[in-house]
Amino acid sequence: MVLSELLAPAGAYDVFKVAINAGADAVYIAGQRFGARAFAQNFSIEEIEKSINYAHLNNAKVYVTINTLVNNFEIAEVLKYIFKLYKFGVDAVIIQDFGILQLIKSLFPDLKVHASTQMTLNNYECVLWAYKNGISRVIFPRELSVEEISAINSKLKENGIDIELEVFGHGALCYSISGNCYISSLNSGRSGNRGACAQPCRREYKLKYKGYNIGNGHLLSTHDLNTSDYLDELSNAGISSLKLEGRMKSEDYIGTIVNSYRNILDFDDEESKKNLNLVFNRKFTKGYLLGDKPGDVMGRQSSGHEGLYIGDIIDVKGQEITIAKDKDITLKTGDGIAFKYKNKIKGIYVDNITYQNKDKVKLTTTRNVRSGDRVFISYSSKMHKKLRQFRKDNIQSKVPISLNISFDEDLHMVIYYNFKLRDITLNSKYVSKSTLDKAINKPILKEDIEKQISKTGGTPFYINEIKVEGLPDNSFMSMGDLNKIRRELLERASEILLNYYKPNKKQINELNNNLNDFIKKYNNKDSKINRKRLGFSVFVDSLENLKAASTFPLKKIYFDPSYGYNNPEDYFDNIKQLLIDASCNTFDSELVWVLPSFISSEEISKCSEILNELLNEGIPVSIMCDSPGLKDSFNSQIYGNHNLNIWNSFACENLYESGFNSLILSSELSYEEIKEINSKSDENDLELELIVHGNLEVITSFDDFSALNEGKDFIISNNSDYATLEDKKRKKFRYKVLFDFNKKSHILNKDCLCLIDEMDKIKSSGIDSIIVDCRFSNDKYTSKIISFYMQALRNNDKTYLTSLRQEVNSFSQSYINKGNFLEGRLHEEDK
Repeated sequence: MVLSELLAPAGAYDVFKVAINAGADAVYIAGQRFGARAFAQNFSIEEIEKSINYAHLNNAKVYVTINTLVNNFEIAEVLKYIFKLYKFGVDAVIIQDFGILQLIKSLFPDLKVHASTQMTLNNYECVLWAYKNGISRVIFPRELSVEEISAINSKLKENGIDIELEVFGHGALCYSISGNCYISSLNSGRSGNRGACAQPCRREYKLKYKGYNIGNGHLLSTHDLNTSDYLDELSNAGISSLKLEGRMKSEDYIGTIVNSYRNILDFDDEESKKNLNLVFNRKFTKGYLLGDKPGDVMGRQSSGHEGLYIGDIIDVKGQEITIAKDKDITLKTGDGIAFKYKNKIKGIYVDNITYQNKDKVKLTTTRNVRSGDRVFISYSSKMHKKLRQFRKDNIQSKVPISLNISFDEDLHMVIYYNFKLRDITLNSKYVSKSTLDKAINKPILKEDIEKQISKTGGTPFYINEIKVEGLPDNSFMSMGDLNKIRRELLERASEILLNYYKPNKKQINELNNNLNDFIKKYNNKDSKINRKRLGFSVFVDSLENLKAASTFPLKKIYFDPSYGYNNPEDYFDNIKQLLIDASCNTFDSELVWVLPSFISSEEISKCSEILNELLNEGIPVSIMCDSPGLKDSFNSQIYGNHNLNIWNSFACENLYESGFNSLILSSELSYEEIKEINSKSDENDLELELIVHGNLEVITSFDDFSALNEGKDFIISNNSDYATLEDKKRKKFRYKVLFDFNKKSHILNKDCLCLIDEMDKIKSSGIDSIIVDCRFSNDKYTSKIISFYMQALRNNDKTYLTSLRQEVNSFSQSYINKGNFLEGRLHEEDK
């Protein structure tokens, strides 16, 4: 199989051991900082080193996640952290931040880098960009289908591009595409991009449309992914690593899913597939990856665990109940079962089974249950006992070693040995301190030496070949001496094995000097920021709004017509003429076509063709996208959308080199962080922009809100219209939901960002241009908002700016706030 790696999660060292012992080929972990699960126990630096050594002795790998976004204040700290990982011999780091990638490329060129799913590399152009940027593996978004991955893989092979492909194969799914979600950050100060998501997607919501309630429940909650029946399909698509999710999960959970997938991969074991149901899950889906529709991926009825359905209660007599079995499962004392009535679940541990055969089981319970209740097994005592074996330290003999044993003239044992690690053969020599003696009674035989030296249990090695040559006649060596020789030999071989993964002293010293020089220069860099004459641009989504915006002297008009059509055919049939009309109504401003989010290779090709036709007709149009690697696909200026998640100056540098002419900085950043980006940026032509007004997009999802109450689908006739998502407990939390032409849902924040009275700070931050987002509004609103911000740019008086804010507040359809601009992400101050 191409699929050769089972990749497990671990949130603590004890869980890590279980994952390795249960059969993982590799484990991904995080340190105390910079990992996307900030509230897991995570690993101290000493535990990371210990874990790497334990994995390498078991012929397994360790990947450390540095998959949060990093601000400029943290650059020195994250570099020192990466240096420690490099010294330990980490097999790869998993990153999201384009700036971290830039730093690793320049300072740690030998360190393998895996692109996190949060980088959202979802098309061939992106993957090619990753390869050119030194990334050795791409972890695809969970929304990509196996057919799309197969097409990307075929194109990579055609062009001789050697890059590893990885997918998530089991566990929880994020609602938002690639986990790029801002709803937690902007409404609770807990940023998913900093590993602190408050999981608002697991809350209960109502979906309303034109005043009518059309959906209730856990509307944003997904089922859990399970690909155990489709591993051949994944392998045939070119996927080499199957990733299991669960760094917040227990030893039992990790042990069960790892051992189950190990058995399924090795033996196609059906029993192991059943076992996957017995640890926490929110029911299973095969995901977008394997063709499930949104209604099948979503688990809108519940966000909790049920287990494996075993049958229904058919009789209740006092405390004794009879369950008719639907599956051939034998219940045992100590098993956990759950009774489900409507959407309520009650659980018990089985302690008294009075009768059981293959069709039914009788047991006693004091729970208030009734005939017709569905019964699930959610915990297996047998499996729990099996998992205990994985908790002990256990070096598994997985590396074949060959020994050639001879004797020198002083009768010392001389052993030449070699073993192979990742296609490299390592050779060494061992000479024993003890020597052969003359036999008094029974001489030692070659077979005796082979038998004793071959006992490699508890070490990384097993004997591949052993030869004993030149054993003098009538010689003797005690079993104690032979055991000591074996121990010393295998200890030295183990040391060689561990050192193989680590850089040598010369490499470490050289890198340490380079790193210290870099940090010194970075810290001493001139931090002077010049106040700039701010450019002013606007987002619009309709021709009417564009016409309203065009009456003002704007720098750029970002035209996003993705929401005006109900299907891709209509969009691509009409977009060229719409852009021509937009161009005719755009006067002194630059017209920028905002490309669809999560753009596919097919869409890139269509958009490129349309753009070239426009350019040939003398109609200049620039583009905006949230996908790296499109420089060679478009003959135009390329601007970066907010979903690129720009948090530091090195991300700016990377994407500038990748062909972007401007970038929107993340709306999660504070004023101080924005200032620091500009103070540490190199001189170049890259423009940095900031959205200063609008209901920010907090989630983009593949969900089309099908399969709502009783399986009903939400059908909206006009994509420019919207529904409202209301938090059931926090009724003031209401979010607009809109759909693009691909039926992806876009959820807008409940509050409107308004920084109109912070214009002086914005000017002093070093930003080149501000953006007002007027999408999903009418032309009157667009004209008013642009007019107010034009006035704010001309007049810095604080009293006047405050009065403008009050004006905005008076006609805003939602509460206005300043987002993270002043105080940043509040939860981080408490850490």
